[in-house]
Amino acid sequence: MNIGRILSRKAVTVLASDPLSRAARLMCERHVGALVVLSQAGERGAPVGVITDRDVVKAQLEQHADLMMLSVERVMTRDPLLLTLETPLETAVEKMRARGVRRCPVVDAKGLLVGVVSTDDIITALAIELGNLARLIGDQPLHEGELKRRIEQVHHAVAPTRPAA
Repeated sequence: MNIGRILSRKAVTVLASDPLSRAARLMCERHVGALVVLSQAGERGAPVGVITDRDVVKAQLEQHADLMMLSVERVMTRDPLLLTLETPLETAVEKMRARGVRRCPVVDAKGLLVGVVSTDDIITALAIELGNLARLIGDQPLHEGELKRRIEQVHHAVAPTRPAA
């Protein structure tokens, strides 16, 4: 399985030049904990950073400044981990763990944003796969029983009948 099968294509974006208050408002309105930061307007721009709800709170506390006075660029995480649609799930998990991130922008071959993937997306995909595997285990006796029944039907159909004594 690759990232292209599980990503969310509705990444919420903000510009690096936007005030931090806009980022905070977008997170609240869209019910997300992170935004992909673009250098220029356009949903399919190249990601230059990621900003999380934690970044907003941390900036407020550390800089003692109004959110209108701080820009996204000042507090965002630069050089975000970028994944591609073809990135295998296992590779994505390894890279995310190594960088200590829970959300990653996903880009196309040109480096333009196509979506975002989170640990929640990965856990959901794995849970579905595990559920399918569990159903296979649970269904196995049923399949074995069906196979046995068919063999018996064939055996009775081709077995010579013996005259009654």
